[in-house]
Amino acid sequence: MEKQSNNSKSRKTLRRIGWMTAFIVVAAMVAPLSGYVYVAMAQSDEPAQQAQPADAWGGVNPRSEVWRQARQAYEGVTVVQGPSANVIMSSSGETFRQIRNGPLSTYAPWYMALMLGAVGLFFIISGGGEKLGNASGKRVPRWSLFDRILHWYVAILFIALAVTGLSLLFGRAVLIPIMGPEGFAAWAYAAKNIHNYGGAFFVVGVVLMIVAWMRYNIPSKVDVQWFVKGGMFGKHAPAERMNGGEKAWFWLNVGAGLIVSATGIMMIVPQFFESRELFQINLIVHAVVAILWLGASFGHMYMATLGAPGSMDGMIKGHVSKEWAEVHHDIWYDEVKDQEFDAEDAAPSRAPEPKGSPSAA
Repeated sequence: MEKQSNNSKSRKTLRRIGWMTAFIVVAAMVAPLSGYVYVAMAQSDEPAQQAQPADAWGGVNPRSEVWRQARQAYEGVTVVQGPSANVIMSSSGETFRQIRNGPLSTYAPWYMALMLGAVGLFFIISGGGEKLGNASGKRVPRWSLFDRILHWYVAILFIALAVTGLSLLFGRAVLIPIMGPEGFAAWAYAAKNIHNYGGAFFVVGVVLMIVAWMRYNIPSKVDVQWFVKGGMFGKHAPAERMNGGEKAWFWLNVGAGLIVSATGIMMIVPQFFESRELFQINLIVHAVVAILWLGASFGHMYMATLGAPGSMDGMIKGHVSKEWAEVHHDIWYDEVKDQEFDAEDAAPSRAPEPKGSPSAA
């Protein structure tokens, strides 16, 4: 009997627990709906004049008109001193946000992917650069030590600024899911400092590059013939020290480098350029030009490696093979072939520097 009594009590306890659980579940689903009931009751108790159509105000809600004026950056009166201090809402800020999070963030990755795909497709179709003849063991000096140091100085900073810039532009969408908020916050702080301080050194490199290499990149009729004869597609075409493609890349560096440098400087020292709208325009222009520049650099990297094998020797060793010079820069080779030397004499301390270079002077 005692056992039956205990079993009965246990069943009653379980039933109570079940009913309580069901009540909690139902209440959790129904309780939020009470908000709709409250709103409906509150709206039914509003005075009749509040239910009048918009025509009662002449067709325009006066409160919407206030916010419309604020959205259009109408100026008011304030005792606060500073640029745009008397503007309650900056319309340009919303426009900037829509451009940055809209077209810029949407199309920039597609552009870079397209450029990478184009380089890969070009390699598949062309099969690489023009084939060189049998190696004769003869070398020709091409770039001085100063030129090589300047090239890699700019190139390394370019890559560092590209990585940090893309991290700041796309990090919220791409890196936070991978690194987590805390990890991305630490990287973003480091990337911001690397980008800002590295950018200052990059500006110096861009200016030195323009001064040092402009004399080699003056356009000429030979460059037009180089393009017409398909030099950019790997076909043999006469070329000077710099061919038409290299000159185009140089002037792209000049234009993009000056724009990116100028906009970057204005953003780093906003105390001298206090307009909020100018800062926003600078940031968009800075990002767009930098991304276009980065995409174009994929073509330069390809030509320096797979597109024209042997080109990297010039910027690493300072000299190139006689065969490479004859195939890619035959006009220039005729001017410098008297400087040929044997490959066994190509140690850095023994190989001659190009005539007219700072290192040879």
